[in-house]
Amino acid sequence: MSCQQKTSWMLLSRVHPERSRRVWRRAHSDERGQYLVQTVILLPMMMILVGLVLDGGWMYWQYRRAEIAVNAAAQAASHAIDEEYFRETNQVRLDPGLAYDTASGLVAMNRQGRMAVTGLYVSDHLVVVDAYADVQTIFFRLAGISSLPMRVEGRAYPAFGIRQEGQ
Repeated sequence: MSCQQKTSWMLLSRVHPERSRRVWRRAHSDERGQYLVQTVILLPMMMILVGLVLDGGWMYWQYRRAEIAVNAAAQAASHAIDEEYFRETNQVRLDPGLAYDTASGLVAMNRQGRMAVTGLYVSDHLVVVDAYADVQTIFFRLAGISSLPMRVEGRAYPAFGIRQEGQ
């Protein structure tokens, strides 16, 4: 408010106090169009929020599917023990060739074109399956992002026993 406006307002309020109250009420009670402004601002923000929640849930579901497939492949490969070595020494050791074939076959069966195995490590007592899952998006496609790569890892080791491990 400029100095001249303040002066005229003070003069108006002293000369005509009732009129100044009416002008004040009229100026501050006119809220036409406020809902439109709020809608224009809040509706896109709510749509973005809902889109991010949906995309986040969808991507987490796909990531978990890939993680389960990789863990299952590692677990299946950990059962590929060297039977001849076990018969001779009564110790569990993995057969690397059989474990590799088992893990890669299970991943190939479960990947559905969205997962690529980047590494398969097989030692005597450990199987590690590394993969990248191509996780599809829904809402991010509007921004030009159709998929996101995520790293997935599964680990397993051979174990035996009835009531406790190594029995």
